[in-house]
Amino acid sequence: MTMLLAAEGLGMRYGGHVVFEGLHLSYGAGAVALVGRNGAGKSTLLALLAGIAAPQAGRVMVCGADLASATKGQGARARLAWVPDASVAYDFMTGDEFLRMVQALRGCAGPQRALLDGFGIAGYLGARFGDMSLGTRKKFMLAAGFMGDAQVVLMDEPTNGIDADARAFLVAQIGMRAREHLVLFSTHDKEVIALTGARVLDLSARCS
Repeated sequence: MTMLLAAEGLGMRYGGHVVFEGLHLSYGAGAVALVGRNGAGKSTLLALLAGIAAPQAGRVMVCGADLASATKGQGARARLAWVPDASVAYDFMTGDEFLRMVQALRGCAGPQRALLDGFGIAGYLGARFGDMSLGTRKKFMLAAGFMGDAQVVLMDEPTNGIDADARAFLVAQIGMRAREHLVLFSTHDKEVIALTGARVLDLSARCS
């Protein structure tokens, strides 16, 4: 099995609280559900795996390349797609402007019409984020994450705030992408875990 994402000896603490210590992970293609009690460090781990934050110890490898490497990190990031729980778009941006920005930053293809229709956002491309509902904003984040052909897709609570139709489409997208890529997502939704057939990574059992 080709390793798409690996973490070696990850360590992270805030003050006297140890979040991770000597955490090792390795995954090839498939779906992985990150679970654990509140405060177990799910969002922190995803931020480290996505390169949003740097671990205090250890390293993250994407398709064999060190995410923090000055020479290889850019290539590793190009293979990643990151979907945060909250919107990262400016309120003045339109949906179309946001997707074009992500496309330029990642150097990937724009969203196919089926992706826009599936998440129900085709009619909001001209709307500004400041005028969108939280659910519509979230669906734009999800569509951006599935744009292109990222080999590793990381998502923080992807079902939060979206309607049943978008949730069903998300489940289908995870299943399709996980055939040849890795989709790792945090969730409290046990039904989504079952529907996607995701392996479970329980941080409550691994971390202090």
